[in-house]
Amino acid sequence: GALASVVASLGLTPVEACRIRAVAQPETYRPLGLLGTLKVIGTEDEEMGWKNVYAGLPSLMTRQVIFGSVKFLAFERASEAIFGVWPELREATWTALGVSLVAGGISGALSSVVSQPADSVLTYVAKQSAPAGGGGGGSLGIVDGAKTMVRTEGAASLFRGVGSRSIWAGCIIAGQFLLYDVFRAFFGISGEDLNQVFEVVLPKNM
Repeated sequence: GALASVVASLGLTPVEACRIRAVAQPETYRPLGLLGTLKVIGTEDEEMGWKNVYAGLPSLMTRQVIFGSVKFLAFERASEAIFGVWPELREATWTALGVSLVAGGISGALSSVVSQPADSVLTYVAKQSAPAGGGGGGSLGIVDGAKTMVRTEGAASLFRGVGSRSIWAGCIIAGQFLLYDVFRAFFGISGEDLNQVFEVVLPKNM
């Protein structure tokens, strides 16, 4: 989960930078679209150039790694807990899929709560670093951004919007794990099959 989150962050960072600009200054960036906004971000700082598009990579990667790691861990633990109480749910495919749906919802909501502070700080830092009106914006690190955010807006600001984000993520992640298990059941792939694949791909001396 953590490795997948790191790889995904490389492609997500430019899109996230554009999204935050569009939210912070919609009248300026929304008419430009994705490519136009990327061009502005990549050319507004002559020293950094296109590296400026990836200025938020460390903070975004932190959020994604936390979210991805907790998501898979929580899903496994929730599934084990449900099957531990009601082992008969394993017997039918549709009940097992129902457990995947419920466990996925729990993992999505929990992941959102745990990663919300990092997400809030990321958005705050991006807004503060964005240029106010065409000039260069000052760069604000994630640690300094977190301190400034807590000092000016209070600790509760770290969890602003956690309710709606938990509902959204719970629904999305529940659907992801449900589809994952639907295709596993359709193709007859078990957990043991996946373990055998990893044993073949990864050397035993690793």
